[in-house]
Amino acid sequence: MHIIIIGGGGIGTALAKLLSDENQDVVLIEQDPEIARQLNEEIDGLVKCGNGAHTAVLEEAGIKNAEMLIAVTQVDEVNMISCMLAKKYNVPITVARVRNSEYFESGILSNKQLGVDIFINPERVASFEIAKLIRTPNVRETEYFAKGRIKMVSVVVDENAKLVNQPLSELPIPKNSIVAAIERENGEFIVPGGKDIILPHDKVFLLGKGELLDEFGWLLQKKEVKNTNVLILGGGKIGFQLAKTLESNKKNNINVKIIEKDPDCCQSIAAKLNKTLVLQGDAIDLSFLKQEDIQNTDVLVAVTGDDRTNVLASILAKQFGAKKTICEIINQDYFSLFQSLGMEHIISPRLLTAAQILKLIRKGNVLSMSLLENGKMEILELSIPQSSKVANKRIQHAGIPKGVLIGAILRNDEIILPHGDDILLPDDRVILFLSPKLNNHIDRLFAGEKKSLGKERKSPRAFFNY
Repeated sequence: MHIIIIGGGGIGTALAKLLSDENQDVVLIEQDPEIARQLNEEIDGLVKCGNGAHTAVLEEAGIKNAEMLIAVTQVDEVNMISCMLAKKYNVPITVARVRNSEYFESGILSNKQLGVDIFINPERVASFEIAKLIRTPNVRETEYFAKGRIKMVSVVVDENAKLVNQPLSELPIPKNSIVAAIERENGEFIVPGGKDIILPHDKVFLLGKGELLDEFGWLLQKKEVKNTNVLILGGGKIGFQLAKTLESNKKNNINVKIIEKDPDCCQSIAAKLNKTLVLQGDAIDLSFLKQEDIQNTDVLVAVTGDDRTNVLASILAKQFGAKKTICEIINQDYFSLFQSLGMEHIISPRLLTAAQILKLIRKGNVLSMSLLENGKMEILELSIPQSSKVANKRIQHAGIPKGVLIGAILRNDEIILPHGDDILLPDDRVILFLSPKLNNHIDRLFAGEKKSLGKERKSPRAFFNY
């Protein structure tokens, strides 16, 4: 697929690298000559220096043959103009990063008039992801599939848990659940078989229906935790949206504070929030944090927009007694380092956005997609076309490679946790756990007859990722 990405910032660069690794034909357009030069050395794809909202630059990038245009510059208007121009060249799918929600919420201009099929708002995606972590205190990640009927959670296993040091085949796993993946302390990620053993401090990914933690409770020996005091460091787009989201849930009995350094920002967000206490202060001022009773904080969320400040604040918060920390990381190169420092929860708006876009280019009718642990593992939810190679075959005879787990099948209204003898039927919805390096193999197995994204293809119905 020929894909044009406009904007060589964090999201554009991350997408270009991921797509290039999957052998997509990628052209990245960046206006800053120095950044373009650096990207040309980092990315296995064509990098062009220029303004992505200019027709001459787009034509040089091959817009006439493009099947997707992704505009993720820092300027909303540039992104939308680029998409409008792309539609004039009949590009089937256009994606725009748009931070100002007024553009698509006002209703004055339709999506067609704006030329944007899919709006991406990374800050809102990140804030909703953080809200999920706050609402489910015992888990590290939570994902929902099959319209919410199937749930995936990840939990770090304690030393005294009853499921450690035993082969999975010998564990009394609850009937409607499976251990879908395991991440070791050293960062190794595996899709387990029956002989694999869960070790203390492993992060296990559980998949099933119903209340997973209730069913696994006696094996995990996790005590119920409730988050009532949340301290947000940073009153920017993520911090403000998170506070607004927590306020909107009437079932949550959560006290929320925001600490923001900029006095003008404090006044602005305080006027828009109803229950949140907004304080002016420095996120890494020790005396100020003590004064704000940080030792009684259930969750500290560091989203200042600066990686070093976020990490330092998270470390200080844990030392002063905060029970849980959630840290925004912008630079993906720091992920491994920060994880080694004991960061409990790391949120990357770039990766969350990348997952939303990557599913658009997947074959096999991908319905949803999630990236785990900085892209080490993917979860795909897809439907099986009649013409796919796996249709009407038993799982054990379908050629599924090692390192891929079919976690669940949704057939009509029935949820099946499959075994090797189960047959994959057309129109089944399946949930797959796999390493990204295997996705081309999965594409070949689960895709139907190859269909071109040619110019006759209609644009997809727009949806909003927030």
